[in-house]
Amino acid sequence: MKSSQSFLLTIQGAVSWKDVLENIMEQLGSKSIVIQDIHYLNYQEVHTLLVRFELSDTAYKDHLLCELEAYAKKNNLELIINSIPEAAVETLENRYILTLLSQQIHPRLLTNLFLRLRENQLQITEISPLDAEELNVLELTLQAKKSVQRQSLMKELLGLKSVYNFDLALQADDIFRRNKRLIFLDADMTFIQCEMINEMSRLCGKEAEVEAITDCAMQGKIEFKQALRQRVALLKGLPLIDLDHLISNIPYTPGVERLVYILKTLGYKIGLVSGGFTRVIEHIKKRFDLNYGYANALEVKNGKLTGRLSGDILDGHQKGVILQEVANRENIIPDQVIAVGDGANDLEMLSSAGLGIAFNAKRFLRERASGSLSLPNLDALLYFLGISRYEVDSLFQRKPVS
Repeated sequence: MKSSQSFLLTIQGAVSWKDVLENIMEQLGSKSIVIQDIHYLNYQEVHTLLVRFELSDTAYKDHLLCELEAYAKKNNLELIINSIPEAAVETLENRYILTLLSQQIHPRLLTNLFLRLRENQLQITEISPLDAEELNVLELTLQAKKSVQRQSLMKELLGLKSVYNFDLALQADDIFRRNKRLIFLDADMTFIQCEMINEMSRLCGKEAEVEAITDCAMQGKIEFKQALRQRVALLKGLPLIDLDHLISNIPYTPGVERLVYILKTLGYKIGLVSGGFTRVIEHIKKRFDLNYGYANALEVKNGKLTGRLSGDILDGHQKGVILQEVANRENIIPDQVIAVGDGANDLEMLSSAGLGIAFNAKRFLRERASGSLSLPNLDALLYFLGISRYEVDSLFQRKPVS
């Protein structure tokens, strides 16, 4: 009597890939065998092959196992064969990718991470490395019966950050993870390495007063519009010539040029939306040939700042509104949008995007974003998109010499 049965074969050895791939397939060459799944890894000439196959004639089982074991022994290969239970495996519809970035991945970090995922009813189905530059990057494929409460899970996982230095992002495992089309970034302390209003205040001798207000605003202790008016008032009398000199010497965040080049090559629309000032944003927009730039306008009279703003104030709420308006204009759905920022007034913008990244941000924002990045270089966010170092290098090899 014939009946089918499924098996999982794992074979490994420091041999040739022919011995592990071609010859094993030849061993499985019976007409009664159908390959259901296959995974292969060649790591420094140690070859690992995992094959799930169905044997339609179980009467052939003992002969097959003997043949495989004899071949493995002859070629000094490690062989494991497990039968797969007939009980149907439950299909979990909610799929996610958790991307982990760290200079050093400690086993205790993974132990705690795995524990917390299990406690949140998230099942790990695959772990894969992503080729990265001076970083270890792991992509964990997760499944769950119910959709994940992302904010609660991020808060729990980031609780490990005080012990282990790492970054992570949690995204739906769907076609849009690697098919984003629009990115909006905050400017100060994100696209550039300073708070421009603090730098401007230094020219006016008001640095301490402005910085104190800025810190409170970033922590959400002062309403943004009120804080901005207070700080701008302290800039009264600043000559435009001094401001323009400051702007021409802006320190950009490491990795910005590479990030912009790669995303533009991939067809992204790129914009800045800032609670800072249009004079700064327009300079950056022109410098990097960006698609969009939004900020607050400083009132100027007789070549000096008046200490007032011109027009409506662009606050955290408006950042979210602008992101959505631009996405609609470009016919881009939220799942294809990335937002990057560092302060409390970026929360609405990050929440409106498919991938919201808190960049070197306070804990308040990190725990509410879908991704947290605390590295100095901004282009590391490419790893959250599943873009490897090899793919980045390939793009740069195609870059024309200017």
